[in-house]
Amino acid sequence: MNQIPDNGPTAARQPTMRDVARQSGYHITTVSKALRDLPSIPEQTRRQIQAVAQTLGYERNPVYDALSRFRRDGDVSSAKPRIAYLENFGLGSGRPRPNHLEAVLNGGRAHARLLGYELEALAVGEDDHDSRSLTRHLAGNGITGVVIGYFQPGFSEIALNWDDYAVVKIASRHMEPDATVVCNDQLREVRLAFRRLTMLGYRRIGLAVGRADEDACGHRHTAGYLMEAALLPSEQHVPPLIFPYTMTEPDLSAMMGRWVRRNAIDAVLCNWGYVWDMLEHAGLDVPGTVGCACLCLCGKSRPGMAGVQPRLDLVGERAVSIVVAQLKSGERGLPNFPSSIYVQSSWQDGLSALPRT
Repeated sequence: MNQIPDNGPTAARQPTMRDVARQSGYHITTVSKALRDLPSIPEQTRRQIQAVAQTLGYERNPVYDALSRFRRDGDVSSAKPRIAYLENFGLGSGRPRPNHLEAVLNGGRAHARLLGYELEALAVGEDDHDSRSLTRHLAGNGITGVVIGYFQPGFSEIALNWDDYAVVKIASRHMEPDATVVCNDQLREVRLAFRRLTMLGYRRIGLAVGRADEDACGHRHTAGYLMEAALLPSEQHVPPLIFPYTMTEPDLSAMMGRWVRRNAIDAVLCNWGYVWDMLEHAGLDVPGTVGCACLCLCGKSRPGMAGVQPRLDLVGERAVSIVVAQLKSGERGLPNFPSSIYVQSSWQDGLSALPRT
């Protein structure tokens, strides 16, 4: 018979989680989450509890940790593999993520979790990662799946050894690599909006878009617009207005006002959410003098704005699906024949584009 070792009456008792809770003053549930470094507990609280545990000499029980991760279906969960989501609009400089980019990222994150992955947003730029530091981060964390999310023209780009990664791009047609692209269908969106405004009685419809947006999507806004204009009599043709890369909002409003008046435009299509405000700042009555529709109704659009509602969450979802499929099949590198996948949008009527009598 095996003898139970006698460690003597002076053997030290191993500190428990309850000891940490008692010493730190926090509930044992909070302590448990803090010691697992879960983000649901504020960082300051986590650090305080972890410091108390270290002072007491507390050590986590590996068997208990494994059991605590046991799922209801009988599988032991581990840290989820990560997919990198790259963006370049300047998170390090304190710029907030625009609404439409937030929608894409949220859609991708939700779908990644559904598939058993985490989508990690990583910023590229002067105050963020460069190609070298990003390569180190990806290698150090075992990340081999990359989603290039809506890189803004005129900001930093990125160069990696793409043979090491499963990769997909969201728009970003102005830059390498030549990977599979997922995007909302700007060409169809312009045609949809143009035809809807025509049905509402507008006859001189103009398109106003930013050059950076056009470069990023491969000029699909103007392509759709010119396709519709080609079906009209020549007297109804209106030259598109392409905003330069860098201009102040007052200058943009003034430019739009001159363009509307010079071409006797009665409706404006624009992919910027504040087109209604721009027209009013230019001294134009909306919808009395000129109607307007936004080609990207997203986030906090002005109440009553007519336009196209893209499913940007599905754009993020589709991008993640492609990368996960590549990861599971062992596919790495760029395809010999890249494809483009478009997510369709829907029209929304509004007060900014009322029917014309």
